[in-house]
Amino acid sequence: MNTRRIIFWSGFVIVLGLIVWGLIVAMNKPVKDNRPASAGEITATDHSRGPIDAPVTLIEYSDFQCPACETYYHIVKRLLDESSTTIRFAYRHFPLSQHANAMPASLASEAAGVQGKFWEMYDLIFTNYTNWTELANPTDIFVGYAATIGLNVDEFKKDMASSTLRDKIEADLNGGIKIGINATPTFFVNGNAITNPPTYEEFKTIIETAAQSGSK
Repeated sequence: MNTRRIIFWSGFVIVLGLIVWGLIVAMNKPVKDNRPASAGEITATDHSRGPIDAPVTLIEYSDFQCPACETYYHIVKRLLDESSTTIRFAYRHFPLSQHANAMPASLASEAAGVQGKFWEMYDLIFTNYTNWTELANPTDIFVGYAATIGLNVDEFKKDMASSTLRDKIEADLNGGIKIGINATPTFFVNGNAITNPPTYEEFKTIIETAAQSGSK
């Protein structure tokens, strides 16, 4: 065997060895958990419903214009209706940049919240999802909802334009980004992110398991 062939095969063996070593290292490297970090506890600044001492806290980062969020709205509502003493639920805003009407909808909910009717507006926004999501400007629709639930409409309009409320929404958004959220809806059960269950039954099982564990 000539010298050139020896060098070639020696190099081949070295390269092959490096490849095998790299595969072994990769296989033994811990898999990175891409789930968001803990959402923490529900705070006084959150919009929340349900008993303060409920065994399960459910926090949702959501975008009112997100189709998946609209789907999960109905699942969460059923969970809350059927497990009213088990769950304390908090809604946090995460308006995505590709949804032009997500911020106006969030502002509408917060403006209603100023008058003590966040959840009434939340329900109307989601249950009438198809009526406003594709509008160039949904403000008039939201003003109509405000009248429907008995709000002072002039105050509502003023609050919808409030930089204070916009800052509150952006604080939710930035807090979500900080803990690694990049999609909506994102749910946390007792502070920990979950993989979105595809059915009501599977979501209910997650809640029941968390309630039985009693860990918060």
